[in-house]
Amino acid sequence: MELKTTSPSASLSLPNNRKGASWSGCAFIVALLLYATLSGPFPAQPGMQEGLIAVLLIGFVSLPLGMLVMCGGFSIYEKFQTVPVWLHISFFLLFWLGLYNGGVINGWGMTDIVRDAIPCLYLFLPILLLPVMRKSNLDWLRILPWVLAAVGVILSIRFFMTIHASPLDVGKMHFFDNFLYLPYDPSVVFASIFLPIMAIHTWRSRPLHWGLSLLMVVGGLVALSSLMAVAQRAPIALTFLCYVVYCIAISRKSFAKLLLLVLVWAGILYFAQDQISGSYGLLAEKQQEFGSNGKLDELHSVLRETSHSGFAMLFGMGWGGLFSDPAVKGVRVSYTHSAVTFFLLKAGIVGLSLFLLYIAWVVYRALRFFRSGHLPLMLSLTVPLIIGLLFQVSYKTLTFGIILTMFCLFAESRRQAYGQNQSTTWGREYA
Repeated sequence: MELKTTSPSASLSLPNNRKGASWSGCAFIVALLLYATLSGPFPAQPGMQEGLIAVLLIGFVSLPLGMLVMCGGFSIYEKFQTVPVWLHISFFLLFWLGLYNGGVINGWGMTDIVRDAIPCLYLFLPILLLPVMRKSNLDWLRILPWVLAAVGVILSIRFFMTIHASPLDVGKMHFFDNFLYLPYDPSVVFASIFLPIMAIHTWRSRPLHWGLSLLMVVGGLVALSSLMAVAQRAPIALTFLCYVVYCIAISRKSFAKLLLLVLVWAGILYFAQDQISGSYGLLAEKQQEFGSNGKLDELHSVLRETSHSGFAMLFGMGWGGLFSDPAVKGVRVSYTHSAVTFFLLKAGIVGLSLFLLYIAWVVYRALRFFRSGHLPLMLSLTVPLIIGLLFQVSYKTLTFGIILTMFCLFAESRRQAYGQNQSTTWGREYA
């Protein structure tokens, strides 16, 4: 007797034809562009635009797959072979125990609970996206970086439109965008690194390549200018460190590209010396005035909140938990300025351990399949990851989940390349 088996993707009605996969992929890209043009990293009052973005994302993932992930179909999901089963279980426990702890045990407000639960979904976005991206006929490792860079540039342009200024005004004063926090989105620092480096990485001595490289440099500088306008110290420092690392790497392979890189930055330093010197002065002033921005005091406050009982120490306050944050002058808030302290506060030692294991798996998976051609993308992804883990609230954004997904796509791209018997040199594909 012959046994017939069906794949999990077939039973979950994932797009299994090229046309359907392409349309769902377009919906995903449109969702990210709508996020950049109509929404933002931290919407104060989510409205119709956020609802439309959610519908497009659900359409890409598919409702059956989303229900499978959320409801704990571990044995079925394992057949996709995208993430290990322990990671799916970890997400399931973190999400639902956090809801139970915050909503039932501690009775936090519904609005605050939602503001924590949705970012938890963002942080584990690879679990939802990888099965669909693998089924798609699109090369997401080639497409998604450019889409995310476009998101960063659009947010930067919106920032300058909001403050009624231009990148030429950078360095004159600290700018503020009325609590939109557009430059704090991970896509902005990603674009500030990815676009200038790719302008050199994909350059060829042809008129078309000159034009495209110039466009990338301009886009990257717009994103970098928005970071400088709000004096983001860690992102700016790490961005310039990435430029240095790439300069060292390219010097060993192509003298022509090294020379081009030196000429580009010499020109920028010459024409933007007022903006650069002014921004450096503002950064030094901010460092002298604020230091670590109260992050050590914030850590001590988190430890006090979670040490009053054994249960709180192990499992935290749950989603929606509020605490007096010394980093924002003692105001009771539901966030901290790093993902590490956030999970320690909301999910305790157990939740923090599961989250760090997840991050370690993502990074190890990316490094395992890393090749020299991946260097521009790896540098561009590493900085927003570090910023979200240690320095800012950017871990609560949709694009932070996209960053983590792209780390995972290194392995997916390698798998597809082996299956199709083709080269995996990422830089060559872009050229």
